[in-house]
Amino acid sequence: MPGGGLPLVSIVGRPNVGKSTLFNKLLGRRVAIVDDMPGVTRDRIFGRCIIGGGPCHLVDTGGLTENMRGDAIEAAVEKQILMSIEGSAALVFVTDVTTGVLPEDRFVADIIRRKNKPVVIAANKADSPRAADGALEFHELGLGAPLPVSAKHGANIEALRARLAELLPPPAAEPGGEATVRFCVVGRPNVGKSSITNAILGEERCVVSPVPGTTRDRVDTEFTFEDSRFLIVDTAGMRRRKTKIEGVEFYGYTRARDAVRDSDVAVLILDAVEGLMEGDKRIASFILENKKGFLVAVNKMDLVESPDYKIFMKNTLSAAPFLRNIPFLFVSALERSGMKSLMDRIVDIHARTRELLPLELLQNVIYDTRMLYSPRSRGGRSGEIKNVIHEHANPPRVIIKVNDPELFPPDYVRLIENRLRSVFNLSGVPLDLVFSGGKKKKKKK
Repeated sequence: MPGGGLPLVSIVGRPNVGKSTLFNKLLGRRVAIVDDMPGVTRDRIFGRCIIGGGPCHLVDTGGLTENMRGDAIEAAVEKQILMSIEGSAALVFVTDVTTGVLPEDRFVADIIRRKNKPVVIAANKADSPRAADGALEFHELGLGAPLPVSAKHGANIEALRARLAELLPPPAAEPGGEATVRFCVVGRPNVGKSSITNAILGEERCVVSPVPGTTRDRVDTEFTFEDSRFLIVDTAGMRRRKTKIEGVEFYGYTRARDAVRDSDVAVLILDAVEGLMEGDKRIASFILENKKGFLVAVNKMDLVESPDYKIFMKNTLSAAPFLRNIPFLFVSALERSGMKSLMDRIVDIHARTRELLPLELLQNVIYDTRMLYSPRSRGGRSGEIKNVIHEHANPPRVIIKVNDPELFPPDYVRLIENRLRSVFNLSGVPLDLVFSGGKKKKKKK
């Protein structure tokens, strides 16, 4: 269970009754993708929520129907929903007052009765007093008095919180505060991001399918590893920019980019069989631009016979030389091999991203580099380094005061960066180098 034992409250119901809208309203922020198309939510989406003065985890689930077992993805979605119901302290059963009781609502009600879980029926889309009267129809489901709500307009949301608070155990002290490390799993569609997430967590938290695009939303999960708290984010596949994406896929793509920006460390998943593709390079560039801790995990090693790691790395770095300072790990989500090494490397990168470099050694390395290698000269002037300031960490930001930044071209900046990375072992650690020069005096007319 995520969050160190906090109670789970699962939002369940048939497709397209407004579960994700209600989930977002209870959280007070937009987390789950909302769309009129049925079946948008596939994975369980978790969000920390305060109910009755205590913290809990709210869970948005996919829509339950009687015909889910005929399709592999839908069968996996159903399994996720049933797992969520089984592990929940209370349920919010969402129905739609505009349609009344449908056979699918009765199907969901039967499952809830068999699981014998405390439940509140949230009769959604009660956007007017007249519509709210339709909530009375759901008494026939035999799960207690339905509560008319409007997830869209916020009507009766506080009453729903109060009903839930009566069903949950008394609030306990929350262990550990915020997650220690936030990291995301990103990559192209179908490289095994959800499989990696499940392998790390040791349970089937995300829907896995060979069909590209199975994951549509970001899936945030808190967990504990060696007495430290983590937040892992599984993301939708990031397709090539020239491929037109819209609707649900566009929101998933946007959430994946946001996940990188929100994370301390980004783990790029490559397919061991396909190797590095153009889409991988684009995602890697985005991670580097955002100056995040960075690690590459080459997945599906179980499909490679007699792997030649040196050849793989030679070909990869030849195609993407900007990855030379990024650590690579070879793993198999299917066999759950390499997960301990993956977590250890994430912890290490996170820690070194927050460390201040020894200032005296930092200054010596930079000044020595200037002595050994002269930067550009122009008009009788050569580039000079006047001072080195280590402004802050996370990421390490080093300001190099020079006489003229234009005398320090990009290749010279890379030379200094590579020297610093070599001396301080900054593999996978972002480094923000800023060359700053004094303002030029304006000539008097």
